[in-house]
Amino acid sequence: MLGYKTICVLAVFLGVQGCVVAGPTIEQTLSLDQTVTGSIATPPTKADTVTESDRMIVRNAVSSADIASGSRRFAWSNPETGSSGVISDLNQFRDGENICRNFETSRQRFDGIALYRGRACTAGAGQWALLEFAKS
Repeated sequence: MLGYKTICVLAVFLGVQGCVVAGPTIEQTLSLDQTVTGSIATPPTKADTVTESDRMIVRNAVSSADIASGSRRFAWSNPETGSSGVISDLNQFRDGENICRNFETSRQRFDGIALYRGRACTAGAGQWALLEFAKS
């Protein structure tokens, strides 16, 4: 004859077997309807806007970077907009009478991080102009 404890264990074991939840098989999951509808519109992407203030800060950082120092990275920051970044891949060349610098810079701000490529050249009397500045 079976003992009281054995009967209780068997009763619990047999009772728990009915509690198993069965889900769809892999084949059933793969055959689910994958139709995409247009009922939910995706939000439009915001155009990347770089403020004139950020452009001036980057221009100043590029023009004042001491290339002869051997440093390959130059930080910039704009307290007015909260933007900041690091100028890298900076190289200098002559374009006729002007000295120009090609560069790449990151820009971090509240809405994310972006990478830009640009070119700044002297415009006479020690002034520099940012001729190109576009998102990479």
